[in-house]
Amino acid sequence: MLSLDPGMMIWAWISFLVLFFLLYKLAWKPILQTIDKREKTIQDSLDKAENTQLEAQALLAKHEEMMKSAESEAQRIIKENRELAEKTRQEMVENARAESQKIIDKAKMEIEKEKESALISLRHEVADLAIDATKKIIGEALDESRQRTIVDEYINKIPNQSKN
Repeated sequence: MLSLDPGMMIWAWISFLVLFFLLYKLAWKPILQTIDKREKTIQDSLDKAENTQLEAQALLAKHEEMMKSAESEAQRIIKENRELAEKTRQEMVENARAESQKIIDKAKMEIEKEKESALISLRHEVADLAIDATKKIIGEALDESRQRTIVDEYINKIPNQSKN
């Protein structure tokens, strides 16, 4: 079976220690440097990722703020356009009313002129009829200028009497 030989044990220990010392001197430092370098690379990547995430959150907040600002600006523009449209509508209504009032006033003036013209024409016709009737009734011809004066005086009294 297995027996423990003390000489073999000492040589095994010596071989182990020599191998350990050689590995420590030759391989231990490069292995630790590689592990430290890898750890630093991983830490840098984590820091970059965290910074990128913070920047992304800041950009997202800025973007949301810009969206709110754009929305409020759009609402303001819509409100201004509605107010402008209402103002324009009111101006158009007022202009239409003023124009229709002008047309009505002009029509009234034209009616009044036509009425005056008709009255003057009617007065002349009545005067001519009265003179002709007077000639037939009296049978004699008065002086035409005298007749015209008498009839005009009588006709001028008629509108004054109707106003009273």
